[in-house]
Amino acid sequence: MDANEGMKKPISWPEVHFPGLSLTGYLKELIRDRLMIFGNVELLYLRDLDGTVRKKRLDDILASETPAIIVSGKEEIPEELVHSCKEKKISLFRSELATMELINKMTMVLSDEFSTTATYHGTFIEAFGIGLLIQGDSSIGKSEAALGLIERGHRLISDDVVRFKVKKNSHLEGSGPELTRHIMEIRGIGIINVAHLFGAVCVRDSKRLDIIVKLEEWNSSTFYDRIGLDEKYISILGLNVPYHVLPIKPGRDIVLLLEILVLNYRLKLMGYHSAKEFNRKILETILKKQKEKKRMHRT
Repeated sequence: MDANEGMKKPISWPEVHFPGLSLTGYLKELIRDRLMIFGNVELLYLRDLDGTVRKKRLDDILASETPAIIVSGKEEIPEELVHSCKEKKISLFRSELATMELINKMTMVLSDEFSTTATYHGTFIEAFGIGLLIQGDSSIGKSEAALGLIERGHRLISDDVVRFKVKKNSHLEGSGPELTRHIMEIRGIGIINVAHLFGAVCVRDSKRLDIIVKLEEWNSSTFYDRIGLDEKYISILGLNVPYHVLPIKPGRDIVLLLEILVLNYRLKLMGYHSAKEFNRKILETILKKQKEKKRMHRT
């Protein structure tokens, strides 16, 4: 068998499978096109079988469509299993992890690899622990704003192209292509390596997405929210992400505004919503004045 032939088999399902009862000869519920794990229990059972029976049972449950076999624990691997894998061109791996630990790790890895992905244009930054995607038209200043954040000690995840995938069915995680990892394009300067310029502490490979900010040229005819009660969201892969439009014009410190936006988001996570608190105080003041007016009218 070509050592690489079994490694070329695709894994089509994000699941692992135990041979289970099929080792006893019961094949009705056997699934052959999944990654298969043999734990200590399976190996001990096989060891107690007659050699001829052992080979037949393994030949019955293994098929050419089986992507790979992973043996967990430290029990000796039966020669018949090695022989059957060679015959059917199935890759055979060994892990010293306990069976349940191996299952948990494999489930997480497979779930991650098979999760749906979406690619977005923008610059992805971690600021104050918050994942911030900066979007906007070409040459609006996304990379320059991100560079300003990095210079203040925040971290770059990806510039220009960001790939998002759903993690644990609860949030989105973004990362960049390996080819452009830690790389930024700054017009007038060219390609720079952020890790080399600012140090490895200013980059990371992936981060949870928390906020999306779109930079756009200031338009005096456009109404921009001045209080913050109107919260907007964008749906990515079925999950809603807070979305803000930040108008820019000469004199506005975009880097500072992005930091304030992130810090304000962190306050919201802690249960303090500045706009709602301000609105509550206004309503209380109005109500108080109305009560005073009624009291004065009665007197």
